[in-house]
Amino acid sequence: MNIPTELFTAFNDVQYFDEPHKYYLDGKELVSVTTLIHEYVEPFDEEYWSEFKGREFNIHPRIIQRAWKFINNKGTMKGSAIHDYAENLFLNKTFEYPKETIFNHFGFDPVRKEYQITKNHVDKFYADVQNKLIPVKTELILYDREALIGGMLDMLFWNVRAQEFQIWDWKTNKAFTHENKQRSLMGKLGLLEESDIEIYSLQLEMYKQIIERNTNIKLGQSYIVWFCHRNENYEIIKPKDRKYYANLLIQDRIAELAA
Repeated sequence: MNIPTELFTAFNDVQYFDEPHKYYLDGKELVSVTTLIHEYVEPFDEEYWSEFKGREFNIHPRIIQRAWKFINNKGTMKGSAIHDYAENLFLNKTFEYPKETIFNHFGFDPVRKEYQITKNHVDKFYADVQNKLIPVKTELILYDREALIGGMLDMLFWNVRAQEFQIWDWKTNKAFTHENKQRSLMGKLGLLEESDIEIYSLQLEMYKQIIERNTNIKLGQSYIVWFCHRNENYEIIKPKDRKYYANLLIQDRIAELAA
């Protein structure tokens, strides 16, 4: 395996600020891949649904909203901790569980139990892929200069058996939807269902196209690894082929900037 030096030089001039999750190139703010995709997702009407659920369960809507906020914050903190743990694991570095940060936020620790179960899944995945998937670059920040799109992928592996570079992405959702017959994405993505598999397939394909558009590196198959405390083990999920739609989003963005 010869690792292309472009992986370490092609995107060095981008600036990324972790707390606001913003990318800048030559003083220009980039739109993130996830933000761009979610422009095609119908916004969640919290007021409507909290009132609907409140009537259904005879609970005040504000209590429903506070519960949703707590669940979202807990999931975000657990997901961040698992991503950090996985990154350090593949870099052969130790990771300290952020108990003080979590306790300061919630006043107690509602994360550790779910984190520990999920961490065990990460450890199992790590053991299973030893000498099969060779870590090349973790937390790779990338961008497309023409489209002014930025993003960060979790891991770039060299697959020994397939003899190709592959993007692998960690997901820690409590659920993973493979279909949604009731709702579709909006606009030019209207033929796609509003489901996790569609959204993440677009995300990984955009990462892939951005790398191939801005380097001479060719990538193979991408994969999602779903780490969830509700499952008995991790799950490897193959994204759908969304080359057409990912390219459509990139080209629309270029046309928008040129207008």
